[in-house]
Amino acid sequence: MNRFKKVSLPIVVLLFLMASIKGQQNNLKKEITEPELKYLMEIINNIAKTDQECRSYLSSKTLDDNIIKDIDSVIDNHGIEAGLKYSQSLNLKLTKRQYDSLYTVQSRLDLNNHILFRGIISTYGYLPDDMLGDKSWVLHILLLHPHPEWDVNQYLADYSALLLPEVKSGRMSAFKYAQFVDNINGKILRKPQIYGTNGQFCTKTNKVLPPGIKDIRTTNRARKSIGLPPLKDGEYRLVK
Repeated sequence: MNRFKKVSLPIVVLLFLMASIKGQQNNLKKEITEPELKYLMEIINNIAKTDQECRSYLSSKTLDDNIIKDIDSVIDNHGIEAGLKYSQSLNLKLTKRQYDSLYTVQSRLDLNNHILFRGIISTYGYLPDDMLGDKSWVLHILLLHPHPEWDVNQYLADYSALLLPEVKSGRMSAFKYAQFVDNINGKILRKPQIYGTNGQFCTKTNKVLPPGIKDIRTTNRARKSIGLPPLKDGEYRLVK
C-alpha cells in the first residue's frame, strides 16, 4: 500500500521553497541551487513513499488495504492506544512466505534510503524543517528504521556522531535527535532512554506510559547538553 503518493513540485511551490531557504543557506554545508532543490524534494518524496512500502503490511499483519485504512482511521480519531487495541482484536496474521517477502523488500528499500540520507547529510547537512515543509518528518522517521543486518549499537554510535554536529549547527532539532536516540535504546535495544522523550506502549495495559529512564539527574544533564529543558515529576518513569 502506498500511503504517501509521490508528488511532483509545481514551479510556484518550488519558487516558494527557494525563497524560504535563502536565509538558511549560510547554515547549510553547501548552497542549494534550484535544480538541486527540485532533485532533493524528489528524493524526499520517494523516501516518504518507500519507507512505508511494506512496513504497514508488516505492522498490521495483513495485505488488505481496507483493513489497514480502518486501523489508521481508529488511530487518527481515537489515538494510538485505541488503534493498537482494535488491531489486536482482529487477530490478523501473515503467512511466513508473505512475511519473509515483505521483510526482504522493505530491508532493501531501507538500505537504499539510508545511503541517500548519508549522501544528503555529507553534502548539505540535515535539511531544515522549513525547507522540507510537510515532508519535515521524512528524514526523522528514516532514522528509526536501521537496516536489520546492521549492529544496532554500532548504528547508534555512528549516527550519533554523524548527527550531533547537525544539532549543534541548528540544522537538526535537539528534540528530533533525542527522540532518535531514545527510540533506538528503548524500542530496539530494550534499554532505558537517555533523554526521556518517547512514551512507551505497554501491551499488558494497552496504555502509553511515560518514558523510562535510569536516573533523572543523568537524563537532565544529557538534555541540557543538547539544549532541552529538564524533565519534571510525572514526565518519566525510573526503570532498570
